[in-house]
Amino acid sequence: MGKFRAHTCVLVIAILSIAAAGTADAAPVKTNLFGLDGLFMATYGTTLPAGTLVASASMLIVSDDNVDASTLPVSVTYGASDRVEVAAAYEVYKSFDNGAGVDDSGTGDLYLSGKYALQAETADYPATALGLRLKIPVADAPLGTEETDFAIFAAVDTDMRGVRGVLNIEYLLPGGDAENQVNYVVGVEIPFSDATDFTLELMDQPQVGDLFAAGATFDMGSSLNFGVAVGFGLNDPSADFAAIGKLAFSF
Repeated sequence: MGKFRAHTCVLVIAILSIAAAGTADAAPVKTNLFGLDGLFMATYGTTLPAGTLVASASMLIVSDDNVDASTLPVSVTYGASDRVEVAAAYEVYKSFDNGAGVDDSGTGDLYLSGKYALQAETADYPATALGLRLKIPVADAPLGTEETDFAIFAAVDTDMRGVRGVLNIEYLLPGGDAENQVNYVVGVEIPFSDATDFTLELMDQPQVGDLFAAGATFDMGSSLNFGVAVGFGLNDPSADFAAIGKLAFSF
């Protein structure tokens, strides 16, 4: 069985303790694993204000009976207009070990994403956006599929008596002979204090399979947001365990 390394747990706990001590004067931008504003996997149904620039780094570590894998995407996000948000994320480090002789590490693939805000949140309608995601294969197997993937997605979010609900539905067209997929993320963001929010996400995503993840995000001042989450697989062949971290700085 794959093992989640103890030093990673210690690092996550240490960073969480430091982040919890931070206070916030204003709310900085939160980004997901591949750069768009949102939770850890989900993205909001809104877009960033025009001219907003965010630099961020994320971490995903997964482990199951057959594979230990990790990725570290570094991303740039930009509010191109009041309705358009774009992001680019590059996996500056990626590792893969299947326990059967395939063990490699290096750089991964490039992800380009964008979304267009269709509807602002009102008393009757949730905030709604449509988006596109493109994976450009720049890594050799096993660190990448060596195929170009294309996805279209819809994202909605709304306030539910102080708790923010988020829903993403994605139709993925992977390159090569792989079958098309319908993926989703259902999430809630629960305010705890002015600087701290808790998150819950139920997802079916290519990186982790069917997973339930719980985490927290922390505003550290008016420009920096930090978050950590842990997830547990719901079936096979999903990951048994996942650890997610993210750090975003708004300009």
